[in-house]
Amino acid sequence: MLAILFGVSKIMPVMPAEAYVEKVVHVGYFEEEGFQVGADANKVKSGYGYDYLQRLKLLTNWKYEYVYGSYGELYDKLLKGEIDLLGGLAYTPDRVAVLNYPKEPMGASQYLFFKRSSNDYITSDPASLNGKRIGTLTGAQVKVVEKFLAANNLEAEVVLYTDIKERDNALKKGYIDVMIAEGYNAFQNQGIEVCFEAGGTDFYMVVNKARPDILEDLNQAQHRLYQENPQFISDLTRKWFKRTSFTTIMSPGEKKWLAEHKTITVGYLNDYMPYCGKDEDGNVTGVIKDIVPEIFKSLGVSINVEYKGYDTALELNEALHQREVDVIFPTLSNYWVAEMHELVPSVPVVSSYFNLLYVGEYPDMTKAKLAVSKRRGTMEDYRTIYYPNNEVIYCTDIYDCMDAVKQGKADAVIVSDIRTEYLLRGKEEYKDLNMAQLTNDVALGFAVHNSNVEVMQVIDHGLGLMDKEFALTHVYNYMPKHEITTLDFFRKNIWIPIIALITIFLLVILFISRENEKNREHLQETEQQRAELADKVNEVSNLNRELQDQQALLEEISVERALQLSETKKLNKELQEQHTELIKAREAAEKANNAKTTFLFNMSHDIRTPLNAIIGFTELEDRDPDNKEKNREYRKKIKMASTQLLDILNNVLEMSRIESKKLVIDEELIDAIELFNSCLTVFEGELKKKNLKFDCSYVIKHQFLYIDRTHMSEIIMNIISNSVKYTPDGGSIFVGVRELEGSKAGECLIEFTVRDTGIGMSEEFVSKIYEQFSRARNTSQSGIQGTGLGMAIVKHIIDMMGGTIKINSKLGEGTEIIFSIPHRIGEAPSVVTDNTKQSDDFDFSGKRILMAEDNELNAEISTTILEDSGFTVERAKDGIECIDMLLKNEAGYYDMILMDIQMPNLDGYGATQRIRCMEDKAKANIPIVAMTANAFKEDQQKAFEMGMNAHLAKPIDIDKIFKTLQDILK
Repeated sequence: MLAILFGVSKIMPVMPAEAYVEKVVHVGYFEEEGFQVGADANKVKSGYGYDYLQRLKLLTNWKYEYVYGSYGELYDKLLKGEIDLLGGLAYTPDRVAVLNYPKEPMGASQYLFFKRSSNDYITSDPASLNGKRIGTLTGAQVKVVEKFLAANNLEAEVVLYTDIKERDNALKKGYIDVMIAEGYNAFQNQGIEVCFEAGGTDFYMVVNKARPDILEDLNQAQHRLYQENPQFISDLTRKWFKRTSFTTIMSPGEKKWLAEHKTITVGYLNDYMPYCGKDEDGNVTGVIKDIVPEIFKSLGVSINVEYKGYDTALELNEALHQREVDVIFPTLSNYWVAEMHELVPSVPVVSSYFNLLYVGEYPDMTKAKLAVSKRRGTMEDYRTIYYPNNEVIYCTDIYDCMDAVKQGKADAVIVSDIRTEYLLRGKEEYKDLNMAQLTNDVALGFAVHNSNVEVMQVIDHGLGLMDKEFALTHVYNYMPKHEITTLDFFRKNIWIPIIALITIFLLVILFISRENEKNREHLQETEQQRAELADKVNEVSNLNRELQDQQALLEEISVERALQLSETKKLNKELQEQHTELIKAREAAEKANNAKTTFLFNMSHDIRTPLNAIIGFTELEDRDPDNKEKNREYRKKIKMASTQLLDILNNVLEMSRIESKKLVIDEELIDAIELFNSCLTVFEGELKKKNLKFDCSYVIKHQFLYIDRTHMSEIIMNIISNSVKYTPDGGSIFVGVRELEGSKAGECLIEFTVRDTGIGMSEEFVSKIYEQFSRARNTSQSGIQGTGLGMAIVKHIIDMMGGTIKINSKLGEGTEIIFSIPHRIGEAPSVVTDNTKQSDDFDFSGKRILMAEDNELNAEISTTILEDSGFTVERAKDGIECIDMLLKNEAGYYDMILMDIQMPNLDGYGATQRIRCMEDKAKANIPIVAMTANAFKEDQQKAFEMGMNAHLAKPIDIDKIFKTLQDILK
């Protein structure tokens, strides 16, 4: 059968459901420790860059083919298109023209200056680089060196290299004095050390210019990688760039202490193995014996080390305070614990978790009774930090603590991780204790007295130069040897004698069973005959049950078919209903589309009407420039047409803000009667022009209310404007305002009634008046300007204010609109004197304005207006140029900045934020006024949030501009 299947598989082609096609990517791979290791086909690869490539491979269909060489050789191959990808390149403007950079970097480099350890002429002072030779790789490192030299006002010869090994050898052989390299480079035991930091920059995975497909893959993979794991870069950096510098250069304090001390005395605990203790001869043993000499060896310092042992942590701390020792070990590397004991802790020597030793089930640590050794300060300090409220019993030593747990006097004892292994190996009687790791890890280290910080600087410096795992790797040299006796072997392997006994027992059973074999065979034959008879009986019973099951199944099928028929009828009904709803939805969509088409047609006409007036009257003025009277009339009509055009655009924008949920109701305490009068005053000229009779009535108890002035004015003026527009000459208009009782305490209801004897509306049009594009007649038919958005805007604003609106109208007789809006009641404010000046009275002579405006026409208009009032105006064309001009001139040169918002390169918001962050506080606090076409309230609020002092909207209101500038310059 297998042979047949194998033959068929060879004849029939395999057709996969979806073919996976790999894309071959040629990757440049150069050798650099920490970043990329194994630059050979037969070598093991690792490093930051290699791990990054493999992670990208999981997110793409790439298949790598590595091309090996030096950095310089591979960079040339990338430019020539011989490889597709090269990692570790910094961003430079000249490279952007010939290489493709992705949107995101693959990491960040810290650059350091390295020198030969034997070169005493180069110190930690940057001035020691003056006149020296600095080696650097071509590319971004050159920019870092030049920037460093300029910042420190230094002059040095920069020597360029294209190969990393060539650069490193040049420093070792003395051809150069210092070199710049990434911080992750490790030159330990090579006679090279760090002098000081040079700066930093991002580095990228760069793509051949001819492979945009790989660039697109790279951008998508990086986006997904950083989205799935935002900590990926930091995790990879911690993995491969663990140490960034090795330097034995000492601080003045370290040198002073070493010069004054030829011996260092180290205090330790006598019985805290494997970290420290005494051997059989009374000499120090444990990790402490190895690590102290190693600290001073790493610093290149020769010093005599003396050790003093103490039985308890209290005695150890007292010895330090009495100056019997210079430093003690071990202590928790915890600043709070150190402060409580007036100590200064070292950097961690070894990090360790703590274990919980207990009997039976894991105790409840919120109320567990803990056994603590009186002699061990670290155990008590750990308990104080993490279990301060638990009941404690104090024991003589750690073994006494474990005995207390075994005897039930305590629930648990806390022991450091490595100490746990040491203690449990040491004595067989504690093998029954259960062990669980606690979640909080701590670090052990050295400590000195507060007054002796210089010695701690020396110790921390030496620990920083050592392998971080030094203490951990030396711990196991001091672990107890666990020798197993014959008795111990059988105790731990009790299964061996048990298996032997079981084997003997089975042999006896086997012998007895063989004697009874014949009897069993006879019984089996008899049992077999009886079983055959029982099988026949069961077979008849099974046939009977199958017949009954088939009958029941037929009945179930009949019921299911009836249910399926009922369900089918129900589904058909639902499909018919859905079909009807789809037809209605399509009709509604067609209706809305037709309405929008009509609106766009009418809007095109309405916009062209004032535009035609503006263009026409401008042409007439050009034809007869000397006729001042006519030209004045032309300009007046141009201004009116401009106002009409602005109203049309404002209505469209207002509706857009409502639909996008950006409309905000912002109430403020105002004089309600003054607001209503100001709205009515706008129409005085039109009322007189059309000879309309106008009556108004106010019945208001509370004059000062919390009202959104802008949107309330918009409602009132929209409604009254319609009455004025659609009431023929000689008609009448009535406006009534009365205060009604509100539904809440401290609130009233203001009811407005606007009644006219205009042309009126049909019932059909009234029913759809709130639709966005509705007009009874367009502008051409009625001769009246309008967008069809006014009442839609009114309805939306009233709804947002929590009000209601009602319309009564009859075609040919007139219209009555009644709307009511609730308002909070306020108190009359104190009287403020109005010192407003007219634009002709403003004089800004001697004041200088920096104007940021990218539009030439707007800049020309604004400059002329400002210069006519005495200002000196200097213009910047974008945010970057504005910042440059401010930086180039001294503080106080400009009195103010007029800032446009939408500009190329850097907009007004970005420019304002950068100015506010300047180090020069006088420049950072210069007044900034937004002058922009972004005219809504949210635009004004955003300007203030960005740090601007005021907001002026375009088109320009000259009086408002000068009043605002005067208030700021006071």
